[in-house]
Amino acid sequence: MKQARDIFQGITAQAALLATVIGSASPMANAAENSSAPPAESTMVVNANTQQTTEDEGNAVAHVSAAATKTATPLIETPQSVSVVTQAQIATQAAKTIPQAVRYLAGVSAESSGPDTRFDTIYVRGFEADEYLDGLRLPREAYWSRPAWDPYLLSRIEVVKGPSSVLYGQANPGGIVNLVSKKPEAQPGGEVYLSAGNYHQFGTGFDVTGPLDDNHQLLGRVSGTFFNTQTQVDHSRYQHFDIAPSLTWQPDADTSLTVLAQLRRDPDSGFFNQQPVVGTLVHNPNGHISTHFYGGQPGLDTYSRNQGSIGYQFEHRFNDLVTVRQNLRYLSSSADYKMVYPIGVVPNAPLVNRASMNLTETMSNIALDNQSEWHFATGPLNHTVLAGVDYMHTSIRSNAGYGDASPINYLDPDYSTPVTLPDFTSRTHSTMAQTGAYLQDQLKWDRWVMNLGGRFDYAKTNVRDLVASSNSQQNDHATTGRAALLYHFDNGLAPYISYSTSFVPTSGSDFNGNAFKPTKGKQSEIGLKYDPLGLDALFTVALFDLRETNVATADLEHLNYSVQTGEIRSKGVELEGKINLTPDWLVLASYAYTDPEVVQSNNGDKGNDPVAISRNSARLWSEYSLHGALDGLKVGGGARYIGTSYANRANTLKVPAATVYDAMVSYRWRQWQMALNAENLTNKVYLASCQDNGCEYAIKRQYVATLSYQW
Repeated sequence: MKQARDIFQGITAQAALLATVIGSASPMANAAENSSAPPAESTMVVNANTQQTTEDEGNAVAHVSAAATKTATPLIETPQSVSVVTQAQIATQAAKTIPQAVRYLAGVSAESSGPDTRFDTIYVRGFEADEYLDGLRLPREAYWSRPAWDPYLLSRIEVVKGPSSVLYGQANPGGIVNLVSKKPEAQPGGEVYLSAGNYHQFGTGFDVTGPLDDNHQLLGRVSGTFFNTQTQVDHSRYQHFDIAPSLTWQPDADTSLTVLAQLRRDPDSGFFNQQPVVGTLVHNPNGHISTHFYGGQPGLDTYSRNQGSIGYQFEHRFNDLVTVRQNLRYLSSSADYKMVYPIGVVPNAPLVNRASMNLTETMSNIALDNQSEWHFATGPLNHTVLAGVDYMHTSIRSNAGYGDASPINYLDPDYSTPVTLPDFTSRTHSTMAQTGAYLQDQLKWDRWVMNLGGRFDYAKTNVRDLVASSNSQQNDHATTGRAALLYHFDNGLAPYISYSTSFVPTSGSDFNGNAFKPTKGKQSEIGLKYDPLGLDALFTVALFDLRETNVATADLEHLNYSVQTGEIRSKGVELEGKINLTPDWLVLASYAYTDPEVVQSNNGDKGNDPVAISRNSARLWSEYSLHGALDGLKVGGGARYIGTSYANRANTLKVPAATVYDAMVSYRWRQWQMALNAENLTNKVYLASCQDNGCEYAIKRQYVATLSYQW
């Protein structure tokens, strides 16, 4: 009851704030209309979601994004590094997961787990990125019941690089990944598709949108997918069902309410099959561990997940000066995970030691964001001021048990030895709540753009051990900010400089019982953007110096305790370009040099690189549409270079670099299209990543044929 009361009070307070803003907006707006101040630029008043959806339809080059500023801002005038993957790019590259969709972005590492795609683990600038859906944070504290999204249900994926807490609250310093849902459109249309590939892959989906009444006040959309596949690993499978209906009501040109819902069922959510370092990266005299070896227990292993969400996006534009928005989403998810997994090799024998786990987890989350956007002028300065208060509450109930399992011969596996799953020995109920207030001012004078923002957050975490009947509570607060300056030249060049900060609450306490402070992130970035006149293109280069402090490290005076004196630094350069050289020829290219370092640590790794971070990465993708006798035919392909990385904290083991190639060909006839996509075309066997406790093989060659009908 207390948790429900806390949630209700939080929502009530936010709703009251929005009501206050609405109530006070009209008089201020009228006063502003009677003043001599010039009106704000019209491009800043366009609804971001509408503009993005229209832009995405047939173009991989994005020019507008709301992710970095929560306002509809051209990327050329956004003084921060932002990469966008549109649905057009997702479709042409046949991406089936979020990590696959972002694999061609600079500074992004998303496929370190290879064929293990249970979770979206995306690293940006060396740090794991937090995920958002339509600007509202997706809970990461719930590990096993983390929600998942099929990229077919999205209109775009936006990656904001660097600390972003000023608008989003707690977030890791590398950046955030914002997923943008498909929303109803006034232009009727739709698509159905069937796909099939190797490893017995089969998929199908549909997407239908259009007006539901003659006046176009009601718009509807429903998208759905089914996907089923085995993998390169024996006895493993993924399967999910998705449906996402949405409804928009727009009684007039200034008001809109969009209701978004999603249901997903994963009867088979995948497997954990990390292999020992010895036998993969390090030579094992007893034999090499195969890419198809399964270290689990067929017939016993299971990982099922159910999730559902419903929410809305409300916007009302009072006039050219004032717009208010409220976005809300409720999400719940549950997972049942029973698994046997490898933990290391047996010396002097081709055997792998194994362990077992038995887990159930349920999660519920509510997220709310209130915004008011103001456009006014003070002398020669035009302001776009965004004020907001957001709230988030997450509840997680988990039961867990861990045990042993019999070793297995990885050269000739025999799964006949029975395995008994452990009973639950741990039962916990955790709640996390966060309330934040933020203020941002985007100032424009001539061709100068300045962005100033500040935020205050209060976070509360409560963990109850239901076995020991004990309770621990932690309260954190943090102030974060951002300052950035950009100049947009007439020729399309836009140099900028920015500084931003972030925070993430940290659980635990030191030897004296003092609760850990949140980790802090700070970044300095200089960059250059280029939107060439007469070309549909965007080029960016960014140099950054990013640091995370208050990192927990070993307490040298008290065994088994930690102190927050650790520090990690990541600096580097990123180059990215997207260009439609002609209406028929698209080129995407990126390069990133990331120099990570453990600056302060008591764990013996001071001065070393963090594990699994590649210093160099480069990507190139191009596609071309033919005409004449071959009208309707499109060919394309890409190359991805993943540089070396370290496999252990001591930096004594290095994962080799790899270059892989992708290809596609499609043919369109009227409303029909047939496409064939292949990734890792040469079937290269390499390691996606290694850490102290194991390695993950990368995805081997996969191909998929897709037949679609569009109207």
